[in-house]
Amino acid sequence: MRHFKTLVSIAVFIPFLLTYSKAPSESTVESLIEAQYEQGIKIMKDAKANAGNDKMAQDISSLMEHMMPILERVENIDCDRVKGNHTYSCTADITQTIAGNSRPNKTGFKVYQVKGEWVLSN
Repeated sequence: MRHFKTLVSIAVFIPFLLTYSKAPSESTVESLIEAQYEQGIKIMKDAKANAGNDKMAQDISSLMEHMMPILERVENIDCDRVKGNHTYSCTADITQTIAGNSRPNKTGFKVYQVKGEWVLSN
C-alpha cells in the first residue's frame, strides 16, 4: 500500500512540475532576438530584389535598407514568469545601429513556449 501511495503522489506531481518549466536560457532569448533582426533584413533584401527595374522602388528600398536596424549586442537579459503557462516577461539591453548611429535601449518583450519551442513576442 505504501508503494501505491508513492506512485500516486509521483503521478499527481509530474504533470504539475512539467507545467512549470524553467525560464528560457539567456542564449535562447538572445537567439530569438537575433532571429527577429535577421528576418527584418531578409524582408528588406527581398523587397529590394522585387523592385526590379522600377527606379523609384529601388530608391525607396535602398533608403529603407539604410534605415534598417542592425543588432550589435544583447546584454542583461532578465525574464520573470507571467501568470499562465510557459510565458515570461523579459527585458534586455539591446544595442543596435541605425543609419550609422549606435545606441543601446532597454527593451521589454515576452517569450513564451509553443509546442516545446520558445517564441518571441512584443
